[in-house]
Amino acid sequence: MQGGVSVGSRLAGMPAGPVLGAVLSALDMNAVSDDFVVDVLQACARQRAHVEGLYTAAVTTVVQRAAAVGSEQYASDEVRAALTLSRNRARTECDFAQVLCLELPAVHAAMVAGLIDRDRAMVFTYHLAGLPEDLIAAVIARVLPVAPGLTTGQLRARILKLIITVEPDRAEDQYEQALADRMVVGYLDSAGTATITATGLPPDEAAAATERIARLALAAKRAGHRGRIDQLRADIFLRLLDGRFHHLTRTQMIAALLAETSPSGPGAEPVDTESGVEEPEEGAAAEAMGRVSGIEVRARLDTLAGLNNLPGELPGWGPILGSVARRAAGRQHSGQWRWVVTDVDGYLIAEGITRRRPTTGPPSYRAEGGIVELAIPATTLAQLTKDPPRAWTKVITDIADQYQRSRERDPAEKLDTQPGRRHPTSALRRYTQIRDRTCTAPGCRRSAVQSELDHTHDVQHGGPTTRTNLAPACAHDHALKHRGGWKVAQPRPGYFRWKSPLGRIYPTRGEPITDPDPPPF
Repeated sequence: MQGGVSVGSRLAGMPAGPVLGAVLSALDMNAVSDDFVVDVLQACARQRAHVEGLYTAAVTTVVQRAAAVGSEQYASDEVRAALTLSRNRARTECDFAQVLCLELPAVHAAMVAGLIDRDRAMVFTYHLAGLPEDLIAAVIARVLPVAPGLTTGQLRARILKLIITVEPDRAEDQYEQALADRMVVGYLDSAGTATITATGLPPDEAAAATERIARLALAAKRAGHRGRIDQLRADIFLRLLDGRFHHLTRTQMIAALLAETSPSGPGAEPVDTESGVEEPEEGAAAEAMGRVSGIEVRARLDTLAGLNNLPGELPGWGPILGSVARRAAGRQHSGQWRWVVTDVDGYLIAEGITRRRPTTGPPSYRAEGGIVELAIPATTLAQLTKDPPRAWTKVITDIADQYQRSRERDPAEKLDTQPGRRHPTSALRRYTQIRDRTCTAPGCRRSAVQSELDHTHDVQHGGPTTRTNLAPACAHDHALKHRGGWKVAQPRPGYFRWKSPLGRIYPTRGEPITDPDPPPF
């Protein structure tokens, strides 16, 4: 048997294939040191992807040959019988394999090479099946090279965003069709509980609905409810639907939750007294019935002004159509409107708040609070300043004036004035949220706005409260750093190095705020 240490040191650069398979089969995992055990894990993942690529090719071949000698309609039944699968599962396997091997050969080749796994390949097939060949080629050329370094959620967002950018009309048609097919489904789970699912919903309205549930759950938790936050969200969701909360004010809903028997024992949690989610203001507005919760919407300013249909974003959800972004932004009229000017690579140059609003028609309703991020490349802002759309003149003029003033001063003069305080100023909090976009842990997509702000060098050990020492961290990854044995460094503002307990380094940086304008296809 081969020595685990010596083999482990060679695995990092070994491509997937027969040789790697033989090495892994002969490897004694117990002999592999901590220094190389992650290399073994990654090598196993490459080899598994390789084998799954061969498997999809075999499925495709069987389907083709079964169709040639029999009926194409029943070709998947050959796979069904051979692998002892249900009819639906066999059809799903065959459809996936044929799209991958016949329509997306470059993606299949990457899978056979061990570069992407089945889950990532399924993201490609789901979003690209049936699209025009030139669009498929454009998406694959842009996204496939970076796919190995993306989670499936990040990959899905990249592909969807590119499709919306390149084919906005097609994306709009697909959106309208899915909206027309919206439905609610309820069914029993294996444990005897029930699941309620709604599909085909407008993403901005769905985000507002879940935000309302989250805020009510957080308020109940702060008021003393001992249930877990996920339990509270589920309870509130059900009571809003079944009528028990009908005509109740927000305060009455919370009182009703507190009056019920709260869970105790292993399922209960202590009252949360500190959270990264900001509470909406109390008062008459918070008590008013029928008010929709505000949400966070990100989009380019020129998109919101109707000059293009580039995709926007609902943080934590993903890309949305330009038309949806315009509608959602209009509903956040009373929220905080953040402007962001970016460089040629799409990263932050300057940011601030504008209190100006466009003189467009009123939306069907207005949300309570929310955040609208107006992003614009510096070059585009200069163009818009010369000839702004009439309804957006005041907004663009205000942003241009603030941007010019910000260029005349060092950001540290505004943001790093109180390094000794524990909690950041609102300006420093906003700057960090905009710069880093999400929780900075590897692969995490939790919105920075809904994450906690963490001192990279802990404040109790002398770490300053400055833009060079702050970063968003979701609750899980904040605990990962403080209790899970992980360490984080920020060698440059906005650049992070997460070090695992096994000594692996994972560099991260927030996604660009704006993308380069797409080339013509």
